[in-house]
Amino acid sequence: MRTIALPAVALLAVVVAAGVAACGGSPSPAATVTVTASASATTAASPSPTPSAVTNTQLVVAVASGPKANGISVVNGSGTVKQLVAPSGGPIRDLAWAPGGVRLAFLRAVSDTNMTSSLFVYNAHTKQLYQVGVGIAPANVESFAWVGATQLVASYFPVGAKSYRADGTLWLRDVARNSGEAVKDSAGHVVKGVAVSSSADGTRLAFVTYGAASSTAVAEQLRVYDADDLSVSTVATGQAPLELDGDQFSYPLISPDGTMVATMQTGSDIGFGCTVYGTNGAQRLHATGLVWPAPASWTAHAPRLALGGAQGSFGGNNDSLLIWPVGAARVSAIVSTKRPITSLAWTPKASQIAYTVAQANGLQGSLWIVNADGTNRHLLLADGSFPAWAIAPIAFP
Repeated sequence: MRTIALPAVALLAVVVAAGVAACGGSPSPAATVTVTASASATTAASPSPTPSAVTNTQLVVAVASGPKANGISVVNGSGTVKQLVAPSGGPIRDLAWAPGGVRLAFLRAVSDTNMTSSLFVYNAHTKQLYQVGVGIAPANVESFAWVGATQLVASYFPVGAKSYRADGTLWLRDVARNSGEAVKDSAGHVVKGVAVSSSADGTRLAFVTYGAASSTAVAEQLRVYDADDLSVSTVATGQAPLELDGDQFSYPLISPDGTMVATMQTGSDIGFGCTVYGTNGAQRLHATGLVWPAPASWTAHAPRLALGGAQGSFGGNNDSLLIWPVGAARVSAIVSTKRPITSLAWTPKASQIAYTVAQANGLQGSLWIVNADGTNRHLLLADGSFPAWAIAPIAFP
């Protein structure tokens, strides 16, 4: 990953969309669970470990765990489970490892009914958990993306301020140096937006901004911030109907190479689907007829996009794990899940996908894993969501 010196924002890095879903059919037996004590929370950021200090790394997947999704566990290759963060408080979402696998960031809501969220980081080397401040305190953090081993960009609102179809402030935070500043464009203006994601080489951010509202719709833009020249460009524009959760550009996820952005369309007036745009505005994929699509997950290996959805009518019991090889004319299903996939994540080498299938009661889902060709599907955890993979310094007893 190349480092870029910027006046307002530094190296940008990929955030992996992770997934939760409860799968239909007859599952394989779940792995034996071994739970250890969780790390204690602290508000002080830990110093960065030296390269020689980061040892005993292994491939793990971290998930929001427990029936209320308010703890964090990791699972290793042998199926052993270790608790990193004890269940407490409100639900946890959007887990993402920083490049290098030392730090794991996530959002925690106040409660099941109050989704005002704070940003936390767990340091796997020091075993410290701490809250990360942004531009103001208290703040409602809407989304974030790692932009280096110790840096991330977060979109935040003042607590109590409107956060639906409004633009948050993008804030760059260095969690090791305990410093931060607003992300600015080449003219020195603070960049505003929501649903931020980042390319793998650290040069581009994708996000959404909102504009004027009419009696029936609100204008929205899919935008990209380029860290090389601090420019902000508009990839696509749309009109989101004034209905609950109707949106043209939900969950924008920029590709690892920074050349494409996958977006989900939600809302009965729009139709559920997935559209992939080139950052030059060209439409690369438009998959319609999907029902309750999940946030997507990119891989740089034989570039592919994984997403959850159902190609058919709502309630048709045909939810599936879908794959789009870049350049293909359409998506194809590799696994039938019967229930909606809420999020998902590729392994680092793109050989497998972890995903969560929603439970019938709408609460926490179960975590499954499957090979990229749809074979060897099996259950990992009964309660696990927002999987995030990393080669991390996690020791299992």
